[in-house]
Amino acid sequence: MSKELVNIDGNVKKVQKENLTPYKVAIVMLIKEYCNESRKAIVVRRDFCLAAVKLIQSPDMELYTLLHMLYSSEYIYSYGHELELQLNTLLEKGIEGLLDLFDNLGRLMKSTLDHAITVPLLNKNSVLGLYVRRIIIFFEKLPFDQSILLYEDLKNYVKKKSKSPETTDISSCLKFDEPYIYNNKSTTVWSGRQAELLVAQQAHALKMDEHKAMSPVDLQILIKKLLRSSPYYAEAHYLSYLNCLRINEYCSAIDSLYHCFDRLAPSENRSTPEDKSRMLRYAALNLAVLHAHFNHKKVAEEALKEAIMMAQEAGDNVCLQLAHAWMYYLTSNKKGPLIERSLGKASMLGITYTTGLGLIALSHYSALEAKPPSQIFETLMKSDVLNCQHSMIDLMSLTYSEKSALWAYYGKMELSSVCSQLLLLHNSGSKKQNVFNGTSTCQAVVNVANILVEFGEYNLVDIVLAHAKERFPNHPSNKTWMLCEQLYEFTKMMRRERWSEADAIATRISSLDPLESKFRQAEVSLAKGDYPNTLQLIDSIEKVSDITAENRVRAMILLSQIMCASFLSGNETVGLNSLVILNKALELATHNHLSYYEALIKMHLANVQLLMGLPSLAMNLVDEAITHTLAHGGCYEQGRALILYAKCLVSTATSNSTKLRKEIILNAIKALSKAKDHFNKVEAFGKIRSVLSLQSIMYNEIDMKFERNQCSLELRRFEEQFPTKLDNICLY
Repeated sequence: MSKELVNIDGNVKKVQKENLTPYKVAIVMLIKEYCNESRKAIVVRRDFCLAAVKLIQSPDMELYTLLHMLYSSEYIYSYGHELELQLNTLLEKGIEGLLDLFDNLGRLMKSTLDHAITVPLLNKNSVLGLYVRRIIIFFEKLPFDQSILLYEDLKNYVKKKSKSPETTDISSCLKFDEPYIYNNKSTTVWSGRQAELLVAQQAHALKMDEHKAMSPVDLQILIKKLLRSSPYYAEAHYLSYLNCLRINEYCSAIDSLYHCFDRLAPSENRSTPEDKSRMLRYAALNLAVLHAHFNHKKVAEEALKEAIMMAQEAGDNVCLQLAHAWMYYLTSNKKGPLIERSLGKASMLGITYTTGLGLIALSHYSALEAKPPSQIFETLMKSDVLNCQHSMIDLMSLTYSEKSALWAYYGKMELSSVCSQLLLLHNSGSKKQNVFNGTSTCQAVVNVANILVEFGEYNLVDIVLAHAKERFPNHPSNKTWMLCEQLYEFTKMMRRERWSEADAIATRISSLDPLESKFRQAEVSLAKGDYPNTLQLIDSIEKVSDITAENRVRAMILLSQIMCASFLSGNETVGLNSLVILNKALELATHNHLSYYEALIKMHLANVQLLMGLPSLAMNLVDEAITHTLAHGGCYEQGRALILYAKCLVSTATSNSTKLRKEIILNAIKALSKAKDHFNKVEAFGKIRSVLSLQSIMYNEIDMKFERNQCSLELRRFEEQFPTKLDNICLY
């Protein structure tokens, strides 16, 4: 959600009361005792400052909880004993002791000697000084009867400590990493500033680094306690709304959003028509964002149209541009002109966040529209400059993620890996204060895992995915690593030729990505030889309205493989049909700058030409494509390319010289040995069997019987250890 949507109406008066409570009186007494201590070691100062900041930011806690915290072993020197003595002394003096306390607090911020330049015990501009000054002002505003009530509350506060159980669990007290978790049985009272700090910290954590935020259950419990103290605090309801989005809870999210705008609605007698109109249009805009999050696009469009209509009536250009940015996300028609107009207007109005996000969206759309890559990366560079100028950490991470995705789209695996690692490096390090751990960071982790899968580093993949599960447990990031995990398991099952398990995984993927599920089911059907089902799946894929060029090319390659799998020797019609489909796919890949798919299609074309008895043409295509395949493909793709290269070498070795042919076959055997190493690394057992079969045939041709027998023996042992099915020799 954009930053502009969070601060909806700055003119609405917040109903936040500041009350002087016994807990606050105890804190200022603690500060007084610390200031009156003449000699303080540096370690003691550090401990007290950390404890004081925690106590100031915390809601009111019972005295026994406060004392247990002060007596805990976390601090070298404890002021708990002094605090107990001072509280008892104050209660003995009566109301006069309370008046003396605040009189002494005022003197702490004055010089000890009037005629000399001395430093006061408490700097009035420090954190503790500002807090003490606020408490003094609250006390001075109290009438005498309220002062008496404060004294009586203080007496009851101290008496509760004596009635409380002596063995209270210290773990229920305040922790530094979780500054708002207390004993759930105790009643907590939140002041206005404490509530604002809590909401600001947790909202920032949800936006920038969810791993540091409280768990959804604990945060919701805390919000309920906060609303008991301040029932009209709208920002607490908005925090509840953000918390519900984490776990995809629709009913609670929409309920919290309605409550938020009910509290923000200006009162009838103190508001202008402009205030009401502003509230209504931003409410409609946030409602559209909510429905867009849950993929209710039609409902979101209706809410967005209402927001646009009200923004146009009021002349609110900022709201209008925010609505236009979301319209780009929801609509599927005329996306290009819409995002360009939105970018220009947002830049003119100075809406930097929307401008930076729009530049990233424009680059993504331009890539799908087959614009030149140089132009696309130039757009991303403009976004980089804008994001750095305004320190928009989340958009910086999103730009890295988009670059990684674009390089992968264009078939440059190494550059995609570099961008993902740069993003992870950018968002790591214990000394960094501002770290973004959002969906883009999760995508970078998943991209690293996908690359490791391609290179057969399965142990490392398990470690990376375990890290992703721990770091990104909630929606929408968890959907990314769930899909990666399922595809990883599917890839392993396919390479081990366990078709039934692979088919089950492909079906499960449909809940995460329906289109990808169809592709994987088609791959399983092709491997099992169920060609009618494969054709049916490909047909359903091609009917998808918004299918990308990359997915269209994948569907064409699968269709050509069906033809190759049913290829009969001398049947030129099937081969020509396959060539026609592959040439169309090559044209589409070239037009969209899909360099890796260009190389892959050329390898498929070479395989068809080899089957048709055109080895020289096949060898030319392999020479063109193999360099790119070996540079940017995984181990499995490299192994397939080397097998085809070896086949083409042997097929073109028609020289009358027996010595020259033998040398060519030996080079082909070397290529097959490399292919075997690659397949062994990724556990592609069926391909290993094909390599061993080809090697034994080639050794037999050049009369190297010992090596031939070695390959045959290894093949037999391999079949006993890993029973596999023979691959279709016509497939690439």
